[in-house]
Amino acid sequence: MMMKNTLLAFLFILAVPGLQAGRDPYVGYLYPSGAQAGSTTQILVGGQNLNGIRAALVSGNGIMIHKITPVPNFMNPDGTQRTYLLKWIKNIENGKPARPPLPEDTNSWRKNPWWEKLDQLDPLSLSLVIRDLNMRRNPLQASPSIRQMAIIEIKISLNAAPGVRELRLWGNQGISPPKLFYVDAAPHIQEPLYTPPPQQPDRKEPPKPPPETPRVTLFPAVLDGQILPGETDRYHLTLKAGQDYTMTMTGRKLLPFIGDAVPGHFQPVLRLLGPDGAEAAFVDDEYFNPDPILRFTPSKDGEYTLEIRDNLYRGREDFVYRLLIESVNRPYQFSQTSPFPRMLHVDSKIVRQPLWAENPQVITGALTKKGETAVFTFNARGGTQIVIDVAARRNGSPLDGVLRVFKPDGTLLAKSDDAASPLNIGEYLQQVDPYLKLDIPANGTYRVELTDLTGAGDPNYRYWMRIGPPQPNFEVYTTQSMLNLSPGQTGELKLRVERTDQFAEGIEISCDELELMGSTVIPAKATEFTITLKNPA
Repeated sequence: MMMKNTLLAFLFILAVPGLQAGRDPYVGYLYPSGAQAGSTTQILVGGQNLNGIRAALVSGNGIMIHKITPVPNFMNPDGTQRTYLLKWIKNIENGKPARPPLPEDTNSWRKNPWWEKLDQLDPLSLSLVIRDLNMRRNPLQASPSIRQMAIIEIKISLNAAPGVRELRLWGNQGISPPKLFYVDAAPHIQEPLYTPPPQQPDRKEPPKPPPETPRVTLFPAVLDGQILPGETDRYHLTLKAGQDYTMTMTGRKLLPFIGDAVPGHFQPVLRLLGPDGAEAAFVDDEYFNPDPILRFTPSKDGEYTLEIRDNLYRGREDFVYRLLIESVNRPYQFSQTSPFPRMLHVDSKIVRQPLWAENPQVITGALTKKGETAVFTFNARGGTQIVIDVAARRNGSPLDGVLRVFKPDGTLLAKSDDAASPLNIGEYLQQVDPYLKLDIPANGTYRVELTDLTGAGDPNYRYWMRIGPPQPNFEVYTTQSMLNLSPGQTGELKLRVERTDQFAEGIEISCDELELMGSTVIPAKATEFTITLKNPA
């Protein structure tokens, strides 16, 4: 038997000659990572191979790209040139934009188009110049993958549907992988633009005061920011006594894995200070998720201060966050979609009699208390095979399940903690759902026990337990999210195969848009395969 899978998720360039292999544009971060419907805003993009970017592509309707401005690479000026540029910037801030007279010797000065027109730059562009001139260059924290920058002016229709989108850049080198971009009904509040430390070139005038801390009085609202090295962002929130508030952080999700960071992701923490300055609430993780959610009900009215930082006081330009604050008590969120959609589902509360294991079915339930054990029984015949598959963490549940199956005489037949998998699919740091494929030794009634590894439990510790005969199946994944090909050019795409319940057949690959070259069949039992595609346009 030959199974067939049609791959449709390819993006490719039809008519851009001269694409260079290995030079695909890359977007490391978007700041801010979203905007309110009906607004026009500037998005700072950091990435690699951004030269020649022509446009941005955003999924969904209601978003228009007005302009894309490349940010020139900033060289390191000598002391005289740096002093001159800082003096001109100070004059601009004091309402005197005219360019100061140049010193006699400028032969050693570095060239940069923005340095020649500081008085013409918009506030965001000028802040990038100020940040570069004032921040010490640290090669240990600098990352080539986000060194290049561009500014996108984006307009969102008032009728644009709220939700998450995908943004890609397109240019001479092709199309970039996607980055998440959010459209919100709620207004956005950005952290202040970069302000240099209190120092002046001539040190004769008092230092410039720090920017005013943003104040948020109406909810819902979305806070946007970047965490730079050692930085803590602060916002003043006007909260009412007795009102529930939920503050949902999205940080690590925007950049799930950072190859040159330890830990390999942004680890945001939230700290709330009361009107008296004392700590009122603190949160690090939301169960296993590094992005925290702070739920808080004030005991008195007043102005509270919210602090946002990395747990280890790290920071980089791609440590971007968005924080949604709502005046509701938002419960813990997990996927409501069953991972076993085509099987009979039974609520654990009504399971009273032994299940007949030859009928595939799914038990749904939760370990609602600490130390709780879910117990079920099933009838099976000797010589048959039965699969017990628990889906919890893959659906967002905090449950770290442990399965035990006992024979009719009460002795242990099998135990499973974490199911071994050659692929780490999704954003979770650990694949902890248990899985058992049992050879039933004799007729009888068998007992299944499901517990949490640490003995934890509450109503959020939900699970979906599949019991029944094997259901052989497969999923095919690509290891990249785009393929840039010139007309007539060929390229390779690496595929990874996840086989369920020991599915071992060959898999045929087909594609409507591209011409497949060479073999199009993933061999039986293979978990990796490289396919060659040609752009026939």
